[in-house]
Amino acid sequence: MTETKSSPPNILIVDDTPANVLLLVKMLTRQGYQTRAVLSGKLALEAARQEQPDLILLDINMPEMNGYELCEQLKADALLHDIPVIFISASNETIDKVRAFRVGGVDYLSKPFHLEEAHARVEAHLRIRSLQRQLGDQNETLERLVTKRTHELANAYERCRELGRLKDDFLRMISHEMRTPANGVLGVGALLLELCPPSRDRTLYESLFAQSSLRLHNLIEDATMIAEMEQLTRGSGATVSFAELAAEAGTSLPGIRLSLELSTAAGMFLPKGDHPLLRKAMESMILLTTSLSRDKQITRMTGIVEEETLRVRLEVDALSLSAEQAAGFFEIESQARSASYAESLGLAPVVAHRIISAFGGTLRLVKGEGDNGYVEALLLDERLSA
Repeated sequence: MTETKSSPPNILIVDDTPANVLLLVKMLTRQGYQTRAVLSGKLALEAARQEQPDLILLDINMPEMNGYELCEQLKADALLHDIPVIFISASNETIDKVRAFRVGGVDYLSKPFHLEEAHARVEAHLRIRSLQRQLGDQNETLERLVTKRTHELANAYERCRELGRLKDDFLRMISHEMRTPANGVLGVGALLLELCPPSRDRTLYESLFAQSSLRLHNLIEDATMIAEMEQLTRGSGATVSFAELAAEAGTSLPGIRLSLELSTAAGMFLPKGDHPLLRKAMESMILLTTSLSRDKQITRMTGIVEEETLRVRLEVDALSLSAEQAAGFFEIESQARSASYAESLGLAPVVAHRIISAFGGTLRLVKGEGDNGYVEALLLDERLSA
């Protein structure tokens, strides 16, 4: 029974001596408690199961079922085992007290006892019982809240996954549907340029047309790669050291001189991931760095190993974005990226971010003081993370 203002604590008194029962009933009733009294262990079990008391005062020496045996049965009952039991006995022997505590009693009163002491102990254990119930109620409430929040988070996660799938499906559809009309437009454009007589204007238009054609082609390819990233990264493995990977990426960009400053451990580091995909990510990082730097022909890449991680960094000095814009730079819907000097790269930075993330790494753009900052990738080691 829960303790409330309108329902005082309910105490069950178990003693085969009527005089003792009468004394306890008078004392406890005078203090405002509800009391019930029974003269045997069997009746005590029936009374407790019919209406659970808040506390039991239990005599030890009773016929048929003594106090120890009754307490053991109470503690074996799932509905009754939390009810505190205070033993009352004429024995003051230590062995009897020890046995009382071993079978589950919370306290022990020796007869004859002082009414003030008995009341103090009853009050203390009822207070403890009340606090235990409050704690139990709070734990149940917390468990319900945790279960509810876990369910909400699971639903939110599933919605995010579904939105991600829809976004990938949309990108896949758009990139597929764009190929045919794009090829037609580009083909007609090239034909029209061929029909134009040679001139300085034609040369200029051909250059602009070639650049736009390449950007459109790369945009379609990058959108397709983003949509199919899960399939592309499945079952991949590293095959080259980072020094070889970075050198290959630098060689594939002839207009840019890549300066490598790698520690010995960084040069031998085997990054977790697929070789062609990681090389593409490195190329995009280099191009991104030059687009955000004043010098477009040279960039410096440093690398150090920290435990199982390789930290790769490329400094930039023309980063006009805010720290917040830089933090969201690799999001596919980033307006800051589209309005920055990296606009010509299209979705290539997003692809690089997806590739590195797919293999457990991270890629970020960090804003420093003024227009300074850096592009940084953290790569896992294939041998240690396998």
